Amino acid sequence: MSTKKGIWIDHSKAVIVSLDQQKEVVSVIESKVGKKVRLSGGSRTKVPYGPQDIVHEGRRYRKYLNHLKDYYERVCRHVSDAEALYVFGPGEAKQEFRKHIENQKRFVPPVIEVEACDKMTRAQIAAKVRSHFKEEVKKAPKP
Repeated sequence: MSTKKGIWIDHSKAVIVSLDQQKEVVSVIESKVGKKVRLSGGSRTKVPYGPQDIVHEGRRYRKYLNHLKDYYERVCRHVSDAEALYVFGPGEAKQEFRKHIENQKRFVPPVIEVEACDKMTRAQIAAKVRSHFKEEVKKAPKP
């Protein structure tokens, strides 16, 4: 049974459309990744112009990247059984996810195609995935 999956991915959520023989399943994975990660630490002294204990920005950025990595890992587990994968969406998340899949050692990446597009509703996403895989079938050479 061949499973083809399409993912509309952003840093905030991923909408996954799974196409089997006759059924279509749409699922959503929320990232819970905020642009600003609040870290403990950082304080002010009571003395004006005194020393301040601050949290370095590099530490905050590494925490943000770790949240993104966990998010991409959850999405990757969801699509691990796919025969063909179509990734699309706005921004940089689609390319970051493609690189994440290619760097996996335990997961052989399926045929992956990446395309840029705007924000869409769930119905529009499902229709785009259906039309993409129908075009792919039409393009395939006949034996």
